[in-house]
Amino acid sequence: MEKRTNNIKKAFDFLITHAQEKKSFSVEQFSTETGWSISETQERISNRLSDLIYQEGERFFAKPEILRVRLDDFKELLDQKKRLFADYVLEVSSSVLIYEFFMPLTREDRLREALDNLFYRDTIEQRIQEIGIPGIRAGLKLSSDYSEDKIRDMVFDFIESTIGGFSIYLVNGRYRADVLASRAEVVSRPFASGPYIVEETTAIVRFVLPVETDAGKFEHGKILEPASVVSGTQKRADSLSWLFLNFFAEALIRVVQKEDEIWLLESGMRSAFYRWIRRDEDE
Repeated sequence: MEKRTNNIKKAFDFLITHAQEKKSFSVEQFSTETGWSISETQERISNRLSDLIYQEGERFFAKPEILRVRLDDFKELLDQKKRLFADYVLEVSSSVLIYEFFMPLTREDRLREALDNLFYRDTIEQRIQEIGIPGIRAGLKLSSDYSEDKIRDMVFDFIESTIGGFSIYLVNGRYRADVLASRAEVVSRPFASGPYIVEETTAIVRFVLPVETDAGKFEHGKILEPASVVSGTQKRADSLSWLFLNFFAEALIRVVQKEDEIWLLESGMRSAFYRWIRRDEDE
């Protein structure tokens, strides 16, 4: 066992050195260094080390990726039949919509609850009933040819294919909680008026919506080129924006209460800043 471990360490060091020096080597050289037979060496190069070694003619080269590999991972690669690096197909969308909710951290629980509820089919169905099929048809500018079932399917497809989750991050900030005043005026304010400058931790919830879900696919490692903007992209962006605002934003506003303002920033293909400002009860 100790000899095998030592041979693996020699193989690892051999490849590291040749990658750093960009030197080629032969099967015989690799075999001599590691103590493996020629057939063992050929088999391991072909079946175990293809992620780390490439061939040009009769010579072999260590790929620069070996410099990012740890010895423990290298040992595991030779002990088990598995790849070090996964193969990926890169899907590119040149057009996206990004939505960010700005909420005080004290409301993070209600924020999560409201958003989580909209990941279930029954709660989406409830929201469809709240808006009404005529309202959805008008909002999306759909013709009368669209049946109720087709409109429902359109909404469910939007949730299914476009919104798979959200991320939350926290930021610390300060804001002015009253009308602009001089320092002297602030000092003389009654204590009951509360602080003039407020420290607050804000929870920001971010959604990224790809507008062109099949815009382009590239093999990992190939030259990346931006996907072309296809016909109808702007119309699709308008539809996705309407669906998001009505099925997520408006639903959120209904359950998160007692905040002076709720902010939503839209960026990407469209740019807008939404502010829901609480009205006083006597207005």
